[in-house]
Amino acid sequence: MAAVELRVDITTLIDAVINGDSERIISVSRDLLQQERYADVLIGRIGILAAQGDPAGHITATLAAAAMIARLLRARPAPLDTAAPSQTRLIALFVQAMLTAIPAVRAGHDLHIEYPRPFFPSELLDTGKSVNEVMNEAVQKNDSELVERILRGFYSTGADYRTLQIRTYEAVATTFLDNGHPLIYAVHGFQLLDAVEWGERVPTIIHWLAPYLTVKPASVQPSWSDDVRHYTADSAHSLASIRTRLAAPKDTNALPLRQLLLSDADTTSICQAVYDALITNGASPRAVASVISLAAADLLQKVEEDSRETFINVSHGLLFASAVGTIFRQVQDIEALNVLFTSAAYINALYKETTAQNATKAQPIVPATSVAGGGLIAVSQLETLEAQLKAQDVRDALTTAQRYLSLGHDARALFGTIGLGAALNDTNIDGGHSLQIVQAAGEDFTSWPKTLAHVDIEAFLHVALRAAAFGQRNSVVAALV
Repeated sequence: MAAVELRVDITTLIDAVINGDSERIISVSRDLLQQERYADVLIGRIGILAAQGDPAGHITATLAAAAMIARLLRARPAPLDTAAPSQTRLIALFVQAMLTAIPAVRAGHDLHIEYPRPFFPSELLDTGKSVNEVMNEAVQKNDSELVERILRGFYSTGADYRTLQIRTYEAVATTFLDNGHPLIYAVHGFQLLDAVEWGERVPTIIHWLAPYLTVKPASVQPSWSDDVRHYTADSAHSLASIRTRLAAPKDTNALPLRQLLLSDADTTSICQAVYDALITNGASPRAVASVISLAAADLLQKVEEDSRETFINVSHGLLFASAVGTIFRQVQDIEALNVLFTSAAYINALYKETTAQNATKAQPIVPATSVAGGGLIAVSQLETLEAQLKAQDVRDALTTAQRYLSLGHDARALFGTIGLGAALNDTNIDGGHSLQIVQAAGEDFTSWPKTLAHVDIEAFLHVALRAAAFGQRNSVVAALV
């Protein structure tokens, strides 16, 4: 399906974006969606263009989130108004993505990029070093050009795309800069490539990503990250036995982490708990990552409703933990496992920080006792939810969402619809975090391990609804629905 969208002529759309012409963007977007073009692929194509002129990173990450939310919406049933093409319901999300992309597409459109020469693994034959070692050295020495060359080397030799992913994740597994954005950007960059089927677009994302991965001379990493590196460097904490483990995972043994992360435990104790869950008690990396994400959602849920700035700041914990969860749905390599220690330690540190600031007093959203409309049909409930989010009525929206899920309807369509609500928020004000939070919460909810099906994970739903409902609206986009 994506192959067709990759051949669609979007030059008119690109021209409208470059010129910042919102009326023309809306018109062209509507025409494309009326042709039933898949929005996730088209947003992905614009995202690749934006990456060429996005030195700050948030625009590309937001476009990746928008593309993944649009992909969730493929699971939404046909609208009750069958005269309207199904893709037109994505108009607010699509237009918001285009408006977000304006400065980056404008800056990168005529930019001529000189890609550095690929660094091939064969160049290390007589050095006694591995590609991993050279990559890690380049990250620590702030040699972004060498990082880019190494990743281009994997691409140029035709290595499996997962090799490129795992080398990237492993290189930043125990570094922690800028609230975890390097890892978050890596995952979002690869999701953009998923939207457009990788191929010849890989060098663009590598070039965009490489500068974020390296440790700059003036970079200050939190003290807890030093504790993580010290712990994981100790041979006594080797994770190698996972390679040969034959027993089925005991995923319930990851659950004690949830409470421990939201406590005053020190970083070494947090790392030991992660190690025990993985090695001593036999939980799978995916389960451990999922439980860490749930703890991050628990923490975010506690932030006061009127503290939007704090909510956005604390959301980085969920964005980071969710990115880690995505990693273990993409790759299984042992080299990535250290990122679990970093993720757990970050959530614990974030809990201590927000507690010290008295920012964790809020209670979960209380659903309304009853809600009008919606019925039993999935699409009717989703349309009701969409209207409630537009009205910023989060209590009724929660009731509708709970009812929808209790009837066994597809959770992907639910979180995609919440994403439509988040698309009404002005990304220039919130940095695209509303969309990113909904995407993260939606992916964590829909990918929750079946081995932990008995666990209440409604916290993901709560934070997604809050992210969508409580942002400051973009008047141009809000007028479309």
